[in-house]
Formats: sequence, structure tokens, C-alpha cells
Amino acid sequence: MELKILMLEDVEEDSLLIQRVLQKAGIRFESLRVDSKEDFIRSIDSFQPDIVLSDHALPQFNSSEALRIFKEKSSMTPFILVTGAVSEEFAVSSLHLGADDYILKSNLARLPSAINNAINKKKAERERAIANHSLMLQNQELKKLNQELDRFVYSTSHNLRAPLLSVLGLVRLSRQEIENKTTEELPQYFEMIEKSITQLDTTLRQIIDYSKNARLEEEPDEINFEDLLQGTFDYMKFINGATNISQNIVIHEGPSFYCGKMRMNFVLQNLISNSIKYYDATKDNPFVKVEVFKNESEARIVIEDNGIGISKKYQENIFDMFFRATERSDGSGLGLYIVKETIDMMGGRIELNSEKNKGTSVTLTIPNFRRTG
Repeated sequence: MELKILMLEDVEEDSLLIQRVLQKAGIRFESLRVDSKEDFIRSIDSFQPDIVLSDHALPQFNSSEALRIFKEKSSMTPFILVTGAVSEEFAVSSLHLGADDYILKSNLARLPSAINNAINKKKAERERAIANHSLMLQNQELKKLNQELDRFVYSTSHNLRAPLLSVLGLVRLSRQEIENKTTEELPQYFEMIEKSITQLDTTLRQIIDYSKNARLEEEPDEINFEDLLQGTFDYMKFINGATNISQNIVIHEGPSFYCGKMRMNFVLQNLISNSIKYYDATKDNPFVKVEVFKNESEARIVIEDNGIGISKKYQENIFDMFFRATERSDGSGLGLYIVKETIDMMGGRIELNSEKNKGTSVTLTIPNFRRTG
């Protein structure tokens, strides 16, 4: 591998001498010599050196200014001062300012080892910086997971316990009705018991979905959006209100699209079921429209309805764990949170636009993992 060496040197003979010393030491390199501030700044970007060797005193420029400029642009690239006699105080000052070493021109034999040491030192610093950044990201993710786990345990215990307590209370009331031989209220109690059990089942299913989604390893598969969406609407036809809603699927022409089929199906089912559940019965023509656009890099899926909509004040938190934007919801508040997590795992984005009493539009952008070759 050839080193790219940028030399800030106004005496050509000195630069040639430095090159001969490096060649004799077996160092393979490409060099560029500059002797002005303007050329130096321009060469940092255009030449992109692996190391800078800088003389101290130039006619209108010096190594201290060069070092400051260079460190602002490339803090992880070595900078070595190669100069004539300088005071020990100045040499130490240069090291404190960020120079990696200083070599006297009268002792160039030390330059090859100084270059190797500086390169290896910066490589280790870069690796350490990458490792520290990775550790910081892991700590942030762990902190997020711990916070979510705390909320999950608290909210799940509430969401599981509340319907169980409701069922327990209704069973006791039903027993009293039977003992007193007054059974007029029993049908209502049974209906409320059924509702509580359904709510409990919904919460448990969403917890299972959350667990499966986190561990699922899925190979990209070709998605037939027409079949997938029609199957989703067919699956939703028994949801309360589904028969009152007109359904419209529009698939625009485009290349084959590949992604995880199970995750895509899960996302579409959740979002379309929300559009159906929260339709506006006061409107003459409630509708749910799904439009799909595809290209080589991604698919954009727009799910639009004219349902009850979501107030602006709730939209910032709509994808938070256990968040409910309406009292009309009998869900756990996990659905949209899991949808967002799933979209993130697919490398995509989700955007929601909604207006109270007007309707909601959700736009999904999913990368195309199309197989090539």
C-alpha cells in the first residue's frame, strides 16, 4: 500500500532528500509538495494525504498555522514537523498542539520509523474511536431497552390485570344473580365478560407479536402487493364496520419488489385494521385506499382513510409504547409501536399525517432488497 505524503516544504532540494531517505527505508509512497497556505488547504481535500510532513518556517506560512488548519480538517491523520534547528520549547509546544512528532533535518534517519509509529498510532486511535462510538451506541440502545422494559412491565401488568379483575367481578355478580334466581342481567354480564376476555387476548397476541418480531430472521421474498392487500382486506371483513367501508387498492407499475413477507403482512394488517376500526360512521362514503409505488430502490405505500382522524397534540406520541390516542380504542396501545419497530427493522420509514374528523394518511417507505444476478 502506497502512503500519500503531503509535504509542506519551500525548498525542493530538502523534499528530494526526504524522498530519498524514505525510498532507502523501503517505504512506498506518493508525494505532493506545496509551499503556500492556499495550495496546502486545497491539497488537504484534493490529495487526501495519509500523513503530512511540514517544515516550520515558510515565506508566508508556518507549521503552527498549518497544524491548526490541518487538525480542523483531518484530526485523525498524522502531522510530523520536519525542520531545521528549533528550540526544545517550540518542539514541545507543537506536540501539545497536536503534532505527532518532530524530526530535525539533520537527523532524517529517524524519519521512517517516526512515520510508521505515527501511522500505527493514528490507526489505533481510529479503531479506539470507532469502538468507543459503537459502545456509546450500544449503551444508548441498552438504556432505551431498559426504559422500554420498565414501561412494558408496568403497562402490561395493568393491561393484563384490568380485564382479569373485570372478569372476576362479573363472575361474582353472575353468581349472585344465579343464587338470587334473578338472571335478567346475565346476558349483559356475559357480553362484558366476552369483551374483557377479547381485550386480554388482544394484549397477549400483541405481546407475542412483539416478541416474534424482535427475534424473526427473514429472507427477502418477492411481494405480490395485489394478493397481499386483497388477502388483508378479506381477513379484515369481519371487523366491526368493515362492510360499511369502500376499499380501493391501486398498484402502480414497477419492478419486482423484495422484502420480508411476514413483516410486511404484519405491518399492513395493523395499519389497515386501524383504518377500519376508526372509520367515521357519520360520513356518507367511508373509505380505505391503499396505493403502492415501486422502483428499483424502494416501495412507497400510502394508506389513506377518511375516518375519525387523530388530533395534532397526540401525533408526536402515536408510535410510543402503550399510547392510545382515543378512548374509543380497546387495544393495548402496542400495535403502532410494534409497527414502527418492524419498519425500523426493515430499514424503512413511516410517516403519519392526520386531521381530526378528516382522516389519516400513513406513508411507508421500504427498501427494495431485489435480488440481482
